[in-house]
Amino acid sequence: MSDPAPAAVNPTAVAMLDGLTPEQQAAVCHGYGPLLVFAGPGAGKTNTLTRRIGWLRAHGVPAHEILAVTFTVAAAGEMRLRLIQLLGEEAVRGLTVATFHSICARILREHASLFGRTGEYTIYDQAEIKKVIDHVLSDAERTAIQHQLATYGQAPAKEVLTQISLAKNRLWTPDILEAHSSHPLGPLIAAVWREVDEELRHSNAFDFDDLLLCAVRLLADHPAIGQQHSARWPWLLVDEFQDTNYAQMALVQLLAGPNGNVTVVGDDDQVLYRFRGAEPDNILRFGQAFPSAVSVTLGRNFRSHREIVEVSSRAIAHNRTRVPKELVAHRGDGGFVGCYGFRNDHEEAEWMTRQIANALAAGISPREIMVIARTAYATTRLQQSLAAHNIPHRVLGSLGLYERKEVKDAVAYLALLANPCDAQAFRRAVSTPRRGVGAATANRLIAAARDRDGDLIAACAGDVAIRGLPRPTRAALAQFAAQLQAIRGDLQAGRSIGHIVSSTLMMDGGIVGHFEGIVDSDTATNEERRDAERVLEDLRTLASAAADYHDTEGDSASLVGFLEHAALTHAQELDGEDERITISTIHRSKGTEAELVFVLGCEEGLLPSWRVLQDGDEHGLEEERRLFYVAATRAKNRLIFTAVANRNDRATDGGSRFLAEAGLQRA
Repeated sequence: MSDPAPAAVNPTAVAMLDGLTPEQQAAVCHGYGPLLVFAGPGAGKTNTLTRRIGWLRAHGVPAHEILAVTFTVAAAGEMRLRLIQLLGEEAVRGLTVATFHSICARILREHASLFGRTGEYTIYDQAEIKKVIDHVLSDAERTAIQHQLATYGQAPAKEVLTQISLAKNRLWTPDILEAHSSHPLGPLIAAVWREVDEELRHSNAFDFDDLLLCAVRLLADHPAIGQQHSARWPWLLVDEFQDTNYAQMALVQLLAGPNGNVTVVGDDDQVLYRFRGAEPDNILRFGQAFPSAVSVTLGRNFRSHREIVEVSSRAIAHNRTRVPKELVAHRGDGGFVGCYGFRNDHEEAEWMTRQIANALAAGISPREIMVIARTAYATTRLQQSLAAHNIPHRVLGSLGLYERKEVKDAVAYLALLANPCDAQAFRRAVSTPRRGVGAATANRLIAAARDRDGDLIAACAGDVAIRGLPRPTRAALAQFAAQLQAIRGDLQAGRSIGHIVSSTLMMDGGIVGHFEGIVDSDTATNEERRDAERVLEDLRTLASAAADYHDTEGDSASLVGFLEHAALTHAQELDGEDERITISTIHRSKGTEAELVFVLGCEEGLLPSWRVLQDGDEHGLEEERRLFYVAATRAKNRLIFTAVANRNDRATDGGSRFLAEAGLQRA
């Protein structure tokens, strides 16, 4: 890009600045080099980012040279939609808007052989990795692991997974974990990690954390490849930068270089994911990583009235590890902040239900009413009360399509088609519905396949692999293999992804036939039939999703691409068209807003959590305060805090200290 032309002679550039504050204009018009934008809640960060992209396009930057990175698929979709509305579809074509994991998956597919995989690798989610860890821990043949268990004691798979995930996000190796981890089971966890890595390599798979870890290693260890991808996207923009972990920060540095054209937007007061590896220092030390960086603060809140902004600002000011900033309420006076105490959570729920009913009767849209709590269980009484009064509501965190068991079962069939070495997909598919194949038989088939070319579909049809199994099991495996081989032939012949998915779902002896049998059964209960009908509807939705994917991607559509889309789609994303009251945890509420917001359960031991108070962790307490801040800043017009003396039949420790810090009387 040449030096930006004066806005006066560039009408498109002028349009990008229309209606922006001076601070937003400074961020949008920034030229070359690193830019850090501090954007508080309601400060218009997404608008600023999209306008900056529009500014770059107006000054001749080709769309294919711009990469915008978000944390969720929903955020990426929203940004792309805004860009199309702002610039038009033609100007956006070729521009990459994607999540961190999606970008890493794309990079790794081009260089998978360097990690002992092929470009058809599959991506394991946490549930699948936990199953691999369970298998490693329980496999008597893995004598080294059994020796470690005898030495260090039993290790829950969930804890092992958590520690490995955190280590990967720090860019550690098993050797580093073994040498430096303070965890009492460090050597055992490192040993399990090595075995899991080997299992994933055999299965031609990565897990989510591997996508980041391996992409960073690829770009760092192979300078020519790193330069290729850095040159691919000379203009890099990153949203929600405060939530980046060490690996994501390293990726940004590798793609941008120390003086690259990188714009990051974030707010150190909204760091909520330290438990997932988020590094608050990434945003605070951005200037050290990018010495020539320019900083801009968006200090105007367009969402909330002054009363709400002041309450939340007073509370967050008690955090020491932050950049001081002053938010100005653009909407001025007119808000309401209240704090109410109750004897118990029954009274709290009944009172809140009445308030919600009154708000609905006064004409407030259900979409503009939100109840937020530190933990989901704290909202149980309210959910019961709303249901008793026939007030429709949704609870953020219910399973989405790709998280539902039966859909994951169906996706396992597709993963096996795309990657016949995938042992986890094989275990799931071959046992759903049951074909007389237990864990021992599945392990026997996997071992037989790995002695040859690793093809698990072929192993099911091989005489040697299935010799000695009962005749019905051999017949079921042969049918399973024959049908998958036929569908694989259709895939190789170029049939559409919609056709491939539908054919897989409709296999004889497969998933759809199994649940149709339950619906038609004379012995099934009404509840079993209803559940089967729900599953069939989910499977129809999966088939429709595959057809939509094919329509969107056109000639570039592939089964591997659809599986990656499914794996990287966040199932619990918000549905902006849902006409119900929203109940949410604070973590899940991030990025949302409503006219009327209730922050339920503002009690010592709940917000802040008892664990943080027990540990005396100052950093943990600051994160709890950030949770309070995020919850409060969801409100546009009315903000109500509640606390009880007795919750779930147990005495609480009274109102939260954060209420007093915010200038409110403790409930």
